[in-house]
Amino acid sequence: MDKLERFERALSDIMKEYENLGKELEKLRNEGKTKTTKFRELLGKKLVYRMIIVIFKRYDLIDES
Repeated sequence: MDKLERFERALSDIMKEYENLGKELEKLRNEGKTKTTKFRELLGKKLVYRMIIVIFKRYDLIDES
């Protein structure tokens, strides 16, 4: 596996994890668990993934479609 393939695989994993975190956070919000440690940990993780995605978009490494 070359470097480009590994990058694309990592990017795909980041995008999937970002979506999954959003779903999990929404579930916790609906359950009224926004003050829990789990919610805050997931929110922090989602913010980190978001920053990574923003950087990739800045360098046109993610399609905007």
